[in-house]
Amino acid sequence: MKKEKKNNMLTVKPENAEKLNYAYLLFMQKIPQKEICERVGITEQTFIRWKKQSGWEEKRAAKTISIDDIVSKTLQKIADMLDSDESFNADSFAKAVAQLKSLKGSGTVNDVMSSFDQFLQWLVEQRAYYPAEITDEFIKKVTHWQDQYTQYRLGNATRKN
Repeated sequence: MKKEKKNNMLTVKPENAEKLNYAYLLFMQKIPQKEICERVGITEQTFIRWKKQSGWEEKRAAKTISIDDIVSKTLQKIADMLDSDESFNADSFAKAVAQLKSLKGSGTVNDVMSSFDQFLQWLVEQRAYYPAEITDEFIKKVTHWQDQYTQYRLGNATRKN
């Protein structure tokens, strides 16, 4: 894989950019390194280089508050503004609403990955109650189809009819 360093930024061939993004999304979901390499189709050396040169560790550490937490706090701020007995500040209200809209946005691949991660955590918890139905093989199949959908969203695969 050809890489160039410009201004301490990692650049990759265009055909590998989607793999880099997918590996990053999986890394942010705390998927083990070996599994990321298998799912994305890269070597561990490539993964380590991408992680180091792109500062993934720092980015994951900085992600201590979830988007849901921020949305919840923004909604509370908007509610406080509406319920306040003090004079209404339309500018602050508009900024809070705009912030909320930008946070919620449309469903991005990152949103999908986050939902998949939460669903898999829930599924693993449910396995204690439904061990005959929720087997390791079933979870692997679900993960496989989640990966297929993610690849489709990234433009790497086509939907088969």
